[in-house]
Amino acid sequence: MLLASTFGTSFLPTFNEGTITVFLSAPPGTSLHESDRLARSVDQQLIQVEGVEHVVRRTGRAERDTHAEPPSRSEIEVRLKDGFSREDVLPGIDKVLRAIPGIQTETGQPIEHRLSHILSGTPAAIAINVYGDDIEKLRLIAREVEAELNQIPGTRDVVGNREALIVSLPIRYRHDDLEQFGLTPADAAEQVHHAFFGAHVAEVNEGVRRYDIVVRLDPRDRQSIQSVKDLLLRGQGGALVRLEEIADIGRENTPMGIQRENARRKAVISTNVAEGYNLGHLVEEVQRRINPIVIDKHGYQVTYGGQFEAQQNASQTIYVMGAGVCVVILLLLYMAFRSMRAAALVMVNLPLALVGGIAAIFLTAPHAFANAQALLSLGSEPYRAPVISIASMVGFVTLFGIAVRNGILLVDHYSQLQREGHSVDEAVRRGSMERLVPILMTALCAVLGLVPLAIAAGEPGSELLAPLAIVVLGGLVTSTLLNLVVVPAGYYLIFKNRPMEFAAAADDWLHDSPPS
Repeated sequence: MLLASTFGTSFLPTFNEGTITVFLSAPPGTSLHESDRLARSVDQQLIQVEGVEHVVRRTGRAERDTHAEPPSRSEIEVRLKDGFSREDVLPGIDKVLRAIPGIQTETGQPIEHRLSHILSGTPAAIAINVYGDDIEKLRLIAREVEAELNQIPGTRDVVGNREALIVSLPIRYRHDDLEQFGLTPADAAEQVHHAFFGAHVAEVNEGVRRYDIVVRLDPRDRQSIQSVKDLLLRGQGGALVRLEEIADIGRENTPMGIQRENARRKAVISTNVAEGYNLGHLVEEVQRRINPIVIDKHGYQVTYGGQFEAQQNASQTIYVMGAGVCVVILLLLYMAFRSMRAAALVMVNLPLALVGGIAAIFLTAPHAFANAQALLSLGSEPYRAPVISIASMVGFVTLFGIAVRNGILLVDHYSQLQREGHSVDEAVRRGSMERLVPILMTALCAVLGLVPLAIAAGEPGSELLAPLAIVVLGGLVTSTLLNLVVVPAGYYLIFKNRPMEFAAAADDWLHDSPPS
């Protein structure tokens, strides 16, 4: 348990998808043509990185798309060549992205970033949500948080998704002038909307296909501010009036969007976890550094979401379910043996299995030898915490049920031998020898089934099963070997002075009770 306290945590293991997703965010308001030019340059550089097979890019998304994106945002899928891993190629991609000024960049994987997007609304592993009422203050806090995150070791792809300012062209109507020409604000706004965004005037049928006919101004007449000012509106009685004669028109910096959650404005700052670090330890450091800025300094509220939040919720559920499983197992053992001491003796297999699961995680983690030297203060390399994911925690719960089986085989056979008239000492010696082969056989069958899954760790598709198999495999080895030593000794110490009471009670329940 002392060794396990040094482990880090994560929600899911890192997937090996064979593809890296690169996000490029140009300044808001960047045109499609300019955004395409910038992204095309990145494409050409990424294809030169060793290990990259090809790249596919999407710049912007349609307005009615499920995940609509402005033209200033591009998403590049980088396909890796066979034999190259994400860790091999990512440094080269980072080098390319760092050389691009004025563009925010993020990296992820197709499934991984969509999962993060579902959890927090951002494609990053950690999302910091700052809530408040003043937009300007939220923007200031977001800048400070972003700067602080960049100073924390283990963060990468830090992006402040704050309400960025963009240049807008508001039209504010003068009511007195509108009245003079017989117009209302709604009439004028409708004509402006039709001129620049189009008006549906008809529908054409060609077989089973239907096409809408939309009429709007020629592109040459809607390219500049002066074009907007010169737009002719038709008033009451057919009078024509220029838009600038009835409205104030001018440039203005406005937020590109106002994000809200639970009716409160918020700013979101996101970050990913760098290689060699883990989600749990990084979030602890982020909270320690960010809470004083947001809460103590500015008095605003901050929450942490993304994979961290999902990991906490899932861990809590597994802890509760694991404790429930242990209680149920203990009650069933008590019902079977009619002895709480015997039930507790069988439950000793749980910590014995825990030893192997923790050791297996430590030994199969990258840099295991260097970590062992770091723990013993014998090496110069820093300690890189092994990671326990939700898959590993599920493996521990699964392991508990399997590990108890070996203890049941021994304790039940001991009691049976006592019922036949053998002493406690003889029952323990003979019972252990007779049950040695069955215990080793069943454990070996499970081990042989899990070894292929454990060996496949790191291969595509094994991300969830491999950590589970490693935990169960390690726990089976230690629980099986230690069970053959601890349980016999424990049984002798507990029942050497009161063997017959326990044996009789067990015999009544196991052999005289009616079948269920």
